[in-house]
Amino acid sequence: MIRKNIECKQSVKVAMRDGDGQVELTELATKEELMEKGRLFSILTFKKDCGIGIHDHVGEQEYFYVISGKGHYTDDGVESIIEKGDVTICFDGHSHGIVNREEEDLVVLASILLK
Repeated sequence: MIRKNIECKQSVKVAMRDGDGQVELTELATKEELMEKGRLFSILTFKKDCGIGIHDHVGEQEYFYVISGKGHYTDDGVESIIEKGDVTICFDGHSHGIVNREEEDLVVLASILLK
C-alpha cells in the first residue's frame, strides 16, 4: 500500500496537552492500521512558541524523531535541546513535553506504542 502525502489526514490541535499555541498533525497511519499496538504515527509541526504541555504516559510510550528544527524537550522535569536526527523516548510511567522557541519550524515524527 502507498499513501500519497495529499491523502494523509491533516489536523490542528490547539493547546495540546495544555501546551502553548497549536500543533499541526499529519496522520501517517490510522489507529486501525496500527493493529491495536499503537495509537499514533504522525508528523507533528510546531511553529515558534508552540508546543505540547508536560504530560504522563501510562500503559504506553512515545517516540519522537526530529526531522528538522530545534526543540526544547522536557523529560521527567529535565529540559534539553533536541535537534535534527535526535530521538526521544518517553517510557511508560514517565512524563515529557516539547516546545519550539526558534523561528524555524520544528518537525517531528511521533509514534505512540501501547504496552
